[in-house]
Amino acid sequence: MNHSPPTGGFDYDTLINWALLIALSLWGGWASFVRKMREGHARAWNITELVGELVIAGFTGIVTAHLCDAIPSFPVSLKYAFVGIAAHMGSRALFRFEAMMNARLNLPVDVQKKEDDHAS
Repeated sequence: MNHSPPTGGFDYDTLINWALLIALSLWGGWASFVRKMREGHARAWNITELVGELVIAGFTGIVTAHLCDAIPSFPVSLKYAFVGIAAHMGSRALFRFEAMMNARLNLPVDVQKKEDDHAS
């Protein structure tokens, strides 16, 4: 009898890995919302702001996970740490990543800012 797993089957390890990464991202978004609520920047039980935080945190977490996967031999434990930090940072992480890529690619920082500076 051959007891080897069938080929082309469902990969549960990958599913569990991505489920954990998404859960960690959403947890980072929840923590960010709670922090903003305690500081008075977000109103308690404002569902729109909460959903916005969770969506942005999920997006930044997934993008960070893919960036970590793109680096050969990147430690998995460090990937989870970066995903949690980026998810908690939310949109601030996206702005920092944009600034880093603009600097690396020698792109203009903000065309609108430069036009506003010349107008005054």
